[in-house]
Amino acid sequence: MKTLIALALPSLAALCVTAAAAAQTQPRLIGITRAAPALRQHDHSSCAPIGQCNLPGMPNALGLPGYAGGTGWDPVRPGAWVSNGLMLAKYNEQCQPQCPPMPIPTLAANAFITGIEVVVGLNQIWMIDSTGILHRYTNACPPQPLGSCNTGLGQTAIGNVTTGLAVDEGAGFLFISYPMFPVGGNMIAVIPMGAMCQVSQQFAVPPCAALAMGPITGLACDWGSQRLYATDGATTTAIGYLPGAATVAVLGANCCPPIAVLDPMIGLAIRPGGATSTGQPCANGPCPPCPMDHTLRNDPLLGNAQFRLGLDNAQQNAFAFCLLGVGPCLNFGPTIAPLCGPILTVPYLGALGANITMGPPTACGGTTTFDLALPVAPALAGQVFSSQCLTVCLNTGGFFGTGMSNCLSWRLQGN
Repeated sequence: MKTLIALALPSLAALCVTAAAAAQTQPRLIGITRAAPALRQHDHSSCAPIGQCNLPGMPNALGLPGYAGGTGWDPVRPGAWVSNGLMLAKYNEQCQPQCPPMPIPTLAANAFITGIEVVVGLNQIWMIDSTGILHRYTNACPPQPLGSCNTGLGQTAIGNVTTGLAVDEGAGFLFISYPMFPVGGNMIAVIPMGAMCQVSQQFAVPPCAALAMGPITGLACDWGSQRLYATDGATTTAIGYLPGAATVAVLGANCCPPIAVLDPMIGLAIRPGGATSTGQPCANGPCPPCPMDHTLRNDPLLGNAQFRLGLDNAQQNAFAFCLLGVGPCLNFGPTIAPLCGPILTVPYLGALGANITMGPPTACGGTTTFDLALPVAPALAGQVFSSQCLTVCLNTGGFFGTGMSNCLSWRLQGN
Protein backbone atom coordinates (compact mmCIF):
# COMPACT_ATOMS: atom_id res chain seq x y z
CA MET A 1 0.00 0.00 0.00
CA LYS A 2 1.34 3.40 -0.94
CA THR A 3 1.49 6.27 1.55
CA LEU A 4 1.08 9.90 0.64
CA ILE A 5 3.89 11.25 2.77
CA ALA A 6 6.60 9.60 0.67
CA LEU A 7 5.14 11.10 -2.49
CA ALA A 8 4.12 14.49 -1.18
CA LEU A 9 6.73 15.97 1.12
CA PRO A 10 9.50 16.49 -1.47
CA SER A 11 7.06 17.96 -3.97
CA LEU A 12 5.50 20.26 -1.41
CA ALA A 13 8.85 21.54 -0.29
CA ALA A 14 9.93 22.21 -3.86
CA LEU A 15 6.71 23.71 -5.16
CA CYS A 16 5.53 25.63 -2.05
CA VAL A 17 1.92 25.01 -3.06
CA THR A 18 -0.73 27.02 -1.24
CA ALA A 19 -4.07 25.35 -0.51
CA ALA A 20 -6.92 26.81 -2.53
CA ALA A 21 -10.10 27.79 -0.71
CA ALA A 22 -12.30 26.18 -3.36
CA ALA A 23 -10.54 22.84 -3.20
CA GLN A 24 -13.33 21.12 -1.30
CA THR A 25 -16.59 21.58 0.51
CA GLN A 26 -16.12 23.07 3.95
CA PRO A 27 -16.06 20.98 7.15
CA ARG A 28 -18.96 21.45 9.51
CA LEU A 29 -19.81 20.78 13.14
CA ILE A 30 -22.14 17.87 13.83
CA GLY A 31 -23.77 16.65 17.02
CA ILE A 32 -26.60 14.61 18.51
CA THR A 33 -29.56 16.42 20.09
CA ARG A 34 -31.09 15.66 23.47
CA ALA A 35 -34.89 15.41 23.39
CA ALA A 36 -35.66 14.15 19.88
CA PRO A 37 -32.40 12.45 18.84
CA ALA A 38 -31.16 13.94 15.57
CA LEU A 39 -27.86 14.72 13.88
CA ARG A 40 -27.60 18.50 13.64
CA GLN A 41 -25.01 20.16 11.38
CA HIS A 42 -23.72 23.70 11.80
CA ASP A 43 -21.26 25.89 9.89
CA HIS A 44 -19.27 27.79 12.51
CA SER A 45 -17.51 30.01 9.98
CA SER A 46 -20.83 31.55 8.91
CA CYS A 47 -22.71 30.79 12.16
CA ALA A 48 -25.39 29.17 9.99
CA PRO A 49 -27.34 25.98 10.74
CA ILE A 50 -27.12 23.47 7.88
CA GLY A 51 -29.91 21.11 8.85
CA GLN A 52 -30.61 17.93 10.76
CA CYS A 53 -32.16 14.49 10.40
CA ASN A 54 -33.77 12.18 12.95
CA LEU A 55 -31.90 9.12 14.26
CA PRO A 56 -34.20 6.08 13.99
CA GLY A 57 -34.14 3.82 17.03
CA MET A 58 -31.89 6.08 19.12
CA PRO A 59 -33.24 6.65 22.66
CA ASN A 60 -33.42 10.25 23.84
CA ALA A 61 -31.55 11.65 26.84
CA LEU A 62 -34.56 12.99 28.71
CA GLY A 63 -34.40 11.86 32.32
CA LEU A 64 -30.60 11.67 32.15
CA PRO A 65 -28.24 14.41 33.40
CA GLY A 66 -27.79 17.34 31.02
CA TYR A 67 -24.09 16.54 30.64
CA ALA A 68 -24.72 13.02 29.29
CA GLY A 69 -24.14 12.31 25.62
CA GLY A 70 -21.47 12.52 22.94
CA THR A 71 -20.63 12.48 19.22
CA GLY A 72 -17.54 11.33 17.29
CA TRP A 73 -17.00 11.18 13.51
CA ASP A 74 -15.55 8.05 11.86
CA PRO A 75 -13.71 8.96 8.61
CA VAL A 76 -12.89 5.34 7.69
CA ARG A 77 -16.51 4.22 7.27
CA PRO A 78 -17.98 7.72 7.28
CA GLY A 79 -20.59 8.17 9.97
CA ALA A 80 -21.20 9.52 13.46
CA TRP A 81 -20.85 7.49 16.64
CA VAL A 82 -23.44 8.94 19.03
CA SER A 83 -24.49 8.33 22.62
CA ASN A 84 -27.30 9.58 24.82
CA GLY A 85 -25.11 8.73 27.81
CA LEU A 86 -26.13 5.10 28.20
CA MET A 87 -26.52 3.74 24.65
CA LEU A 88 -24.13 3.86 21.71
CA ALA A 89 -24.96 3.75 17.98
CA LYS A 90 -23.60 4.83 14.62
CA TYR A 91 -25.38 6.59 11.75
CA ASN A 92 -24.26 7.93 8.39
CA GLU A 93 -24.70 11.59 7.42
CA GLN A 94 -28.24 10.87 6.18
CA CYS A 95 -29.08 9.28 9.57
CA GLN A 96 -29.25 5.75 8.20
CA PRO A 97 -28.12 3.22 10.85
CA GLN A 98 -24.65 1.73 10.46
CA CYS A 99 -24.48 0.14 13.92
CA PRO A 100 -27.70 -0.22 15.95
CA PRO A 101 -28.12 1.22 19.47
CA MET A 102 -26.47 -0.96 22.13
CA PRO A 103 -25.42 -0.72 25.78
CA ILE A 104 -21.90 0.63 26.21
CA PRO A 105 -19.37 -2.05 27.20
CA THR A 106 -17.45 -1.47 30.48
CA LEU A 107 -19.59 1.54 31.53
CA ALA A 108 -20.20 1.44 35.30
CA ALA A 109 -23.74 1.50 36.66
CA ASN A 110 -23.34 4.99 38.14
CA ALA A 111 -21.68 6.55 35.08
CA PHE A 112 -22.75 8.22 31.83
CA ILE A 113 -20.79 8.70 28.62
CA THR A 114 -20.10 12.43 28.23
CA GLY A 115 -17.77 12.59 25.22
CA ILE A 116 -16.70 10.51 22.19
CA GLU A 117 -13.71 10.79 19.85
CA VAL A 118 -12.60 8.58 16.96
CA VAL A 119 -8.79 8.45 17.12
CA VAL A 120 -8.11 8.02 13.43
CA GLY A 121 -4.44 7.02 13.50
CA LEU A 122 -5.22 4.16 15.90
CA ASN A 123 -8.62 3.38 14.36
CA GLN A 124 -10.11 3.40 17.86
CA ILE A 125 -13.11 4.95 19.62
CA TRP A 126 -12.32 6.77 22.86
CA MET A 127 -15.01 7.78 25.34
CA ILE A 128 -14.92 9.72 28.60
CA ASP A 129 -17.52 9.06 31.28
CA SER A 130 -18.94 11.20 34.07
CA THR A 131 -16.69 9.59 36.70
CA GLY A 132 -13.54 10.54 34.76
CA ILE A 133 -12.79 7.10 33.29
CA LEU A 134 -11.36 7.15 29.76
CA HIS A 135 -12.49 4.08 27.77
CA ARG A 136 -10.85 2.78 24.58
CA TYR A 137 -12.60 0.53 22.06
CA THR A 138 -12.05 -0.88 18.59
CA ASN A 139 -13.65 1.17 15.83
CA ALA A 140 -15.95 -1.67 14.82
CA CYS A 141 -19.57 -2.77 15.18
CA PRO A 142 -19.93 -3.73 17.93
CA PRO A 143 -16.93 -1.97 19.52
CA GLN A 144 -14.69 -4.22 21.60
CA PRO A 145 -13.07 -2.92 24.82
CA LEU A 146 -9.32 -2.28 24.67
CA GLY A 147 -8.72 -0.78 28.12
CA SER A 148 -9.44 2.18 30.36
CA CYS A 149 -7.76 4.51 32.82
CA ASN A 150 -8.78 7.08 35.42
CA THR A 151 -8.13 10.72 34.54
CA GLY A 152 -8.97 11.90 38.06
CA LEU A 153 -11.63 14.21 36.58
CA GLY A 154 -14.48 12.88 38.68
CA GLN A 155 -17.54 14.82 39.73
CA THR A 156 -16.84 17.41 42.41
CA ALA A 157 -18.94 18.88 45.18
CA ILE A 158 -19.16 22.21 43.32
CA GLY A 159 -20.45 20.56 40.15
CA ASN A 160 -17.42 19.90 37.96
CA VAL A 161 -18.04 16.98 35.59
CA THR A 162 -16.64 15.84 32.26
CA THR A 163 -18.84 16.85 29.31
CA GLY A 164 -16.77 16.41 26.14
CA LEU A 165 -13.66 14.80 24.63
CA ALA A 166 -11.41 15.80 21.72
CA VAL A 167 -7.98 14.60 20.55
CA ASP A 168 -5.12 16.38 18.74
CA GLU A 169 -3.29 13.46 17.12
CA GLY A 170 -0.75 15.72 15.44
CA ALA A 171 0.62 17.25 18.63
CA GLY A 172 -0.46 14.38 20.89
CA PHE A 173 -3.01 15.86 23.30
CA LEU A 174 -6.39 14.95 24.77
CA PHE A 175 -8.81 17.73 25.70
CA ILE A 176 -11.64 17.10 28.16
CA SER A 177 -14.22 19.76 28.97
CA TYR A 178 -14.76 19.95 32.73
CA PRO A 179 -17.27 22.70 33.55
CA MET A 180 -19.27 23.35 36.69
CA PHE A 181 -22.63 21.92 35.67
CA PRO A 182 -25.23 23.37 35.27
CA VAL A 183 -24.06 26.91 36.11
CA GLY A 184 -21.01 27.35 33.85
CA GLY A 185 -17.40 27.97 34.84
CA ASN A 186 -16.05 26.26 31.72
CA MET A 187 -12.66 24.59 32.12
CA ILE A 188 -10.80 22.29 29.72
CA ALA A 189 -8.30 19.72 30.96
CA VAL A 190 -5.24 18.81 28.85
CA ILE A 191 -3.64 15.34 28.86
CA PRO A 192 -0.53 14.41 26.80
CA MET A 193 -1.14 11.22 24.82
CA GLY A 194 2.28 10.00 25.91
CA ALA A 195 1.20 10.17 29.58
CA MET A 196 -2.26 8.71 29.27
CA CYS A 197 -4.76 9.93 31.88
CA GLN A 198 -2.26 12.29 33.59
CA VAL A 199 -3.69 15.82 33.46
CA SER A 200 -0.93 18.34 32.73
CA GLN A 201 -3.02 21.53 32.55
CA GLN A 202 -6.47 23.02 33.01
CA PHE A 203 -7.45 26.29 31.38
CA ALA A 204 -10.53 28.49 31.43
CA VAL A 205 -12.42 28.83 28.14
CA PRO A 206 -11.90 32.41 26.90
CA PRO A 207 -15.10 34.46 27.01
CA CYS A 208 -16.69 35.95 23.92
CA ALA A 209 -17.68 39.61 23.87
CA ALA A 210 -21.33 40.21 24.78
CA LEU A 211 -22.11 36.48 24.62
CA ALA A 212 -22.41 34.33 27.73
CA MET A 213 -21.78 30.65 27.11
CA GLY A 214 -23.38 28.02 29.31
CA PRO A 215 -21.64 24.84 30.44
CA ILE A 216 -20.02 22.93 27.58
CA THR A 217 -21.91 19.84 26.40
CA GLY A 218 -19.67 18.86 23.46
CA LEU A 219 -16.06 19.31 22.33
CA ALA A 220 -14.25 18.73 19.01
CA CYS A 221 -10.74 19.38 17.69
CA ASP A 222 -9.48 20.53 14.28
CA TRP A 223 -5.81 19.87 14.99
CA GLY A 224 -4.82 20.76 11.45
CA SER A 225 -5.88 24.34 12.25
CA GLN A 226 -5.03 24.10 15.98
CA ARG A 227 -8.58 24.96 16.96
CA LEU A 228 -11.00 23.51 19.49
CA TYR A 229 -14.75 23.78 19.03
CA ALA A 230 -17.18 23.68 21.93
CA THR A 231 -20.94 23.92 22.31
CA ASP A 232 -23.26 24.53 25.22
CA GLY A 233 -26.04 22.96 23.20
CA ALA A 234 -27.03 26.12 21.33
CA THR A 235 -23.92 28.30 21.07
CA THR A 236 -20.66 27.24 19.41
CA THR A 237 -17.22 28.69 20.08
CA ALA A 238 -13.85 28.19 18.38
CA ILE A 239 -10.77 28.31 20.63
CA GLY A 240 -7.33 28.76 19.10
CA TYR A 241 -4.35 27.12 20.78
CA LEU A 242 -0.64 26.57 20.29
CA PRO A 243 0.70 23.18 21.46
CA GLY A 244 3.86 22.90 23.53
CA ALA A 245 5.70 19.97 25.04
CA ALA A 246 3.13 19.11 27.75
CA THR A 247 0.71 22.07 27.73
CA VAL A 248 -0.96 24.41 25.27
CA ALA A 249 -1.10 28.19 24.99
CA VAL A 250 -4.65 29.47 24.57
CA LEU A 251 -4.94 32.13 21.86
CA GLY A 252 -8.52 33.36 22.21
CA ALA A 253 -11.99 32.46 21.00
CA ASN A 254 -14.74 33.51 18.61
CA CYS A 255 -18.35 32.56 19.14
CA CYS A 256 -21.57 32.13 17.20
CA PRO A 257 -24.90 33.30 18.64
CA PRO A 258 -27.30 30.62 19.91
CA ILE A 259 -29.15 28.58 17.30
CA ALA A 260 -32.85 29.36 17.49
CA VAL A 261 -33.98 25.85 18.42
CA LEU A 262 -35.19 24.36 21.66
CA ASP A 263 -33.49 20.95 21.49
CA PRO A 264 -29.83 21.29 22.57
CA MET A 265 -26.86 19.35 21.22
CA ILE A 266 -25.27 16.99 23.75
CA GLY A 267 -22.18 16.10 21.72
CA LEU A 268 -19.94 17.62 19.06
CA ALA A 269 -17.68 16.40 16.26
CA ILE A 270 -16.30 17.72 12.98
CA ARG A 271 -17.70 16.38 9.74
CA PRO A 272 -14.76 16.71 7.29
CA GLY A 273 -15.10 18.63 4.07
CA GLY A 274 -15.52 16.67 0.84
CA ALA A 275 -14.01 16.90 -2.61
CA THR A 276 -15.02 19.16 -5.49
CA SER A 277 -15.16 17.87 -9.07
CA THR A 278 -13.75 19.42 -12.26
CA GLY A 279 -13.95 18.26 -15.86
CA GLN A 280 -15.90 15.59 -17.77
CA PRO A 281 -15.12 11.97 -18.72
CA CYS A 282 -13.94 11.08 -22.21
CA ALA A 283 -12.91 7.99 -24.21
CA ASN A 284 -11.24 7.09 -27.51
CA GLY A 285 -10.29 4.05 -29.56
CA PRO A 286 -11.86 0.77 -28.40
CA CYS A 287 -12.82 2.33 -25.03
CA PRO A 288 -16.61 2.85 -25.01
CA PRO A 289 -17.78 6.35 -23.96
CA CYS A 290 -18.60 5.52 -20.36
CA PRO A 291 -19.74 8.08 -17.72
CA MET A 292 -16.63 7.44 -15.60
CA ASP A 293 -17.23 8.74 -12.09
CA HIS A 294 -14.27 9.36 -9.76
CA THR A 295 -15.18 9.83 -6.07
CA LEU A 296 -13.65 9.56 -2.60
CA ARG A 297 -14.75 6.37 -0.85
CA ASN A 298 -14.13 7.93 2.58
CA ASP A 299 -12.65 11.02 4.24
CA PRO A 300 -9.17 12.51 3.59
CA LEU A 301 -8.22 12.76 7.26
CA LEU A 302 -4.59 12.47 8.27
CA GLY A 303 -4.15 9.16 10.04
CA ASN A 304 -6.72 7.38 7.87
CA ALA A 305 -4.65 4.37 6.83
CA GLN A 306 -7.67 3.10 4.86
CA PHE A 307 -8.22 6.19 2.70
CA ARG A 308 -9.60 5.10 -0.67
CA LEU A 309 -10.26 6.72 -4.02
CA GLY A 310 -12.91 5.15 -6.21
CA LEU A 311 -13.78 4.77 -9.88
CA ASP A 312 -17.24 3.66 -11.05
CA ASN A 313 -19.16 3.44 -14.34
CA ALA A 314 -15.92 2.74 -16.17
CA GLN A 315 -15.03 0.44 -19.07
CA GLN A 316 -15.14 -3.23 -18.12
CA ASN A 317 -11.87 -5.22 -17.80
CA ALA A 318 -9.67 -2.19 -18.40
CA PHE A 319 -6.37 -1.25 -16.80
CA ALA A 320 -7.02 1.64 -14.39
CA PHE A 321 -4.71 4.18 -12.82
CA CYS A 322 -5.32 7.06 -10.41
CA LEU A 323 -3.18 10.11 -11.22
CA LEU A 324 -2.25 12.36 -8.29
CA GLY A 325 -1.29 16.02 -8.41
CA VAL A 326 -0.13 18.68 -5.97
CA GLY A 327 -2.71 21.44 -5.62
CA PRO A 328 -6.30 21.60 -6.88
CA CYS A 329 -7.45 20.38 -10.29
CA LEU A 330 -6.73 22.62 -13.25
CA ASN A 331 -9.69 23.95 -15.21
CA PHE A 332 -7.67 23.35 -18.39
CA GLY A 333 -4.72 21.00 -18.77
CA PRO A 334 -2.45 19.44 -21.37
CA THR A 335 -3.81 16.71 -23.65
CA ILE A 336 -1.01 14.31 -24.50
CA ALA A 337 -1.54 11.68 -27.23
CA PRO A 338 -2.89 9.04 -27.04
CA LEU A 339 -4.97 10.31 -24.09
CA CYS A 340 -8.57 11.22 -24.89
CA GLY A 341 -8.56 14.39 -22.80
CA PRO A 342 -6.57 16.76 -20.60
CA ILE A 343 -4.56 15.85 -17.50
CA LEU A 344 -5.91 18.08 -14.74
CA THR A 345 -3.59 16.84 -11.95
CA VAL A 346 -0.72 19.22 -12.56
CA PRO A 347 1.92 19.51 -11.03
CA TYR A 348 1.96 15.73 -11.37
CA LEU A 349 2.88 13.79 -8.23
CA GLY A 350 2.54 10.10 -9.14
CA ALA A 351 0.00 7.38 -9.89
CA LEU A 352 -1.76 4.51 -8.12
CA GLY A 353 -2.46 1.25 -9.98
CA ALA A 354 -2.57 -0.56 -12.31
CA ASN A 355 -5.91 -2.04 -11.23
CA ILE A 356 -8.32 -4.06 -13.33
CA THR A 357 -11.88 -2.72 -13.49
CA MET A 358 -14.49 -5.34 -12.69
CA GLY A 359 -18.20 -5.37 -11.99
CA PRO A 360 -21.55 -6.14 -13.64
CA PRO A 361 -21.22 -7.62 -17.14
CA THR A 362 -22.00 -4.40 -18.99
CA ALA A 363 -19.77 -2.21 -21.15
CA CYS A 364 -19.64 0.51 -18.47
CA GLY A 365 -19.96 -1.64 -15.36
CA GLY A 366 -16.29 -1.42 -14.40
CA THR A 367 -15.36 -0.35 -10.89
CA THR A 368 -12.20 -0.31 -8.79
CA THR A 369 -10.74 1.27 -5.65
CA PHE A 370 -7.26 2.70 -5.06
CA ASP A 371 -5.76 2.55 -1.55
CA LEU A 372 -3.68 5.47 -0.27
CA ALA A 373 -2.68 5.38 3.40
CA LEU A 374 -2.59 8.83 5.00
CA PRO A 375 -0.09 9.32 7.84
CA VAL A 376 -0.50 11.43 10.98
CA ALA A 377 1.73 14.15 9.53
CA PRO A 378 1.11 17.72 10.72
CA ALA A 379 3.24 19.05 7.83
CA LEU A 380 0.53 17.89 5.41
CA ALA A 381 -2.44 19.42 7.25
CA GLY A 382 -4.31 21.82 5.01
CA GLN A 383 -2.48 20.80 1.83
CA VAL A 384 -4.59 20.31 -1.29
CA PHE A 385 -4.20 17.42 -3.73
CA SER A 386 -5.94 16.39 -6.94
CA SER A 387 -6.77 12.99 -8.42
CA GLN A 388 -8.04 11.79 -11.80
CA CYS A 389 -8.56 8.28 -13.13
CA LEU A 390 -7.20 6.90 -16.40
CA THR A 391 -8.23 3.66 -18.10
CA VAL A 392 -6.53 1.75 -20.91
CA CYS A 393 -8.68 -0.60 -23.02
CA LEU A 394 -7.40 -3.31 -25.39
CA ASN A 395 -9.34 -5.09 -28.15
CA THR A 396 -8.73 -8.44 -29.77
CA GLY A 397 -6.99 -6.80 -32.71
CA GLY A 398 -4.27 -5.42 -30.46
CA PHE A 399 -5.47 -1.83 -30.62
CA PHE A 400 -5.85 0.23 -27.47
CA GLY A 401 -7.73 3.32 -26.36
CA THR A 402 -8.00 5.43 -23.25
CA GLY A 403 -10.66 6.79 -20.94
CA MET A 404 -10.36 9.63 -18.43
CA SER A 405 -12.59 10.59 -15.53
CA ASN A 406 -13.46 13.84 -13.83
CA CYS A 407 -10.81 15.32 -11.52
CA LEU A 408 -11.24 15.73 -7.75
CA SER A 409 -9.67 18.37 -5.49
CA TRP A 410 -9.43 17.48 -1.81
CA ARG A 411 -7.71 18.89 1.25
CA LEU A 412 -5.93 16.83 3.91
CA GLN A 413 -7.49 17.54 7.30
CA GLY A 414 -6.64 16.81 10.90
CA ASN A 415 -9.80 16.53 12.98
